[in-house]
Amino acid sequence: MSLYRRHRPQNFDEVVGQEHVVRTLRNAVETDRVHHAYLFVGSRGTGKTSLAKILARSLNCVNGPTVTPCGECESCRTIAAGTSLDVIEMDAASNRSVDDIRDLRERVGYAPAAGRWKVYILDEAHMLTREAWNAFLKTLEEPPPNTVFVLCTTEPHKVMPTIVDRCQRFDFQRPSLEQIADVVQRVSTAESIEIDDGAVAAISRAARGSFRDALGTLDQLVAFSGKRIATDDVLAVLGVAEAELILAVADAIAAEDGRAALEVSERLSRSGRDITQFGRDVLAHLRQLLVIRTVGEVPDAFSVTAADPERLRAQAAELSDLALVRAIDVIAAALAAVKEGDEPRMTLELALLRAARPQLDPTRQALLQRIERLEGSLAGGTEGPTPSSPNPVSTTKTDGTSAESDEGPSASAEARPAPAASAVVEELLDLERIAELWPAVVDRVREAGSELQSTFFAAARPVAIEGEPPRSLKIGFPPSAAFNKRKAESQDARECLTEAIRTIVGERLRAAYVLLDDEELGGAEAGGELSEEELIARLKAEFDAEEFDDAEEEAAR
Repeated sequence: MSLYRRHRPQNFDEVVGQEHVVRTLRNAVETDRVHHAYLFVGSRGTGKTSLAKILARSLNCVNGPTVTPCGECESCRTIAAGTSLDVIEMDAASNRSVDDIRDLRERVGYAPAAGRWKVYILDEAHMLTREAWNAFLKTLEEPPPNTVFVLCTTEPHKVMPTIVDRCQRFDFQRPSLEQIADVVQRVSTAESIEIDDGAVAAISRAARGSFRDALGTLDQLVAFSGKRIATDDVLAVLGVAEAELILAVADAIAAEDGRAALEVSERLSRSGRDITQFGRDVLAHLRQLLVIRTVGEVPDAFSVTAADPERLRAQAAELSDLALVRAIDVIAAALAAVKEGDEPRMTLELALLRAARPQLDPTRQALLQRIERLEGSLAGGTEGPTPSSPNPVSTTKTDGTSAESDEGPSASAEARPAPAASAVVEELLDLERIAELWPAVVDRVREAGSELQSTFFAAARPVAIEGEPPRSLKIGFPPSAAFNKRKAESQDARECLTEAIRTIVGERLRAAYVLLDDEELGGAEAGGELSEEELIARLKAEFDAEEFDDAEEEAAR
């Protein structure tokens, strides 16, 4: 018998991590208030079926109903072995049709064979067809006396609401790394297995919140290396990246050392371990560092990782919140791309390189990270890490002459333009925000009662922010909208636009108009602009207007 079956909890006291479910079921048994239908919801390996069997033993034990089944009577032993006639387990994935449910309805009417209760455990309940659910609904709502249904599912949203309404629902929590490690250690002790602490930590991380997976892995390792399990055995069998490699990647990201990050990837590749799993481990580690920075200490739950808490604390201090969040985003996006079919090693290596070298990342977060580092260096505070570079930087020898070091001139050269670079970034971010709000600005002009004036700006777009406060907003018009630009330059139109910008953007900006050439338009004009002739024709049609020039107007007067 496999380890996870042999060491499945046999009573409520042995259940780990589901205290809210255990307490409710205990009270139900003790007070004779057992419900006729339960819905157990949770990820795989969290103990749903085990608790259902414990409930069945508590109800059918010779001493029962009791919260401490003896485990020795005929009923307890047959339920544990899965041979009890009164505890029926069904796999809904393979018994999902209307005919299967009709068979179940016929058997429900029979009295218990040996015990006092009949317990039906329906695994993967979400796999039942809608027709099967409808056939099951009446039986679930009004079962015979002393009959309990336990529906177990990992996807509760696929269970019909009419079914959920008739059940008491319990959501099973994913166990923590510490809880899984305790179970692995306890089972190892019971089986006389010698196992390294690092091996326990690696098994716990690889289990991903599943007790069953953790014990299944332990079973596999016993078959691989016998009763003495070392950390290297776990790494060899599972391809789990060892802690030192994960820490080395975090150090490379903190130092902005792309070369070191790629060297770690190469070491991992030579070891033959799974690079995708390595990416997941790095992501989990970076998340831990972010938590440590947020709470200001190393949580106890992180103690099961193979890393020294002091090393975790030091790495969290070296990395800024911005650097951590950006690295997490970059690596998470790479893992998603791998899941969609991208080549794993190339995708993860590129992600690690972008995480370690913000100058290779075109995103705003990367630009802000570089500015943050430069401003900190210029302010004379704690200097941010300098990216690795083969270029030398001059230092002073003992004889007073200059010498070259491996740092490169980038730190001092980048520090000098830091204020200007920061101002440029601020203007770029402001311009991006205004561009996103531009349709709302045009709508505000229209709401102010200037339907005609709003048409002047519909084809325009913000192109630059210039000057010191009060700043000016440069608004570009495509060449075909020259007529719109001329009309927009009127005093009334300017004032209306300025007020709309102040209302939507929150800043009073002076409007400056320019005509954009084809290069500034990116080779093509924005769609929807009207030429002067088309606009005049549209105005005449919509407003029943007549066209006349200034000379005709003067003669008419």
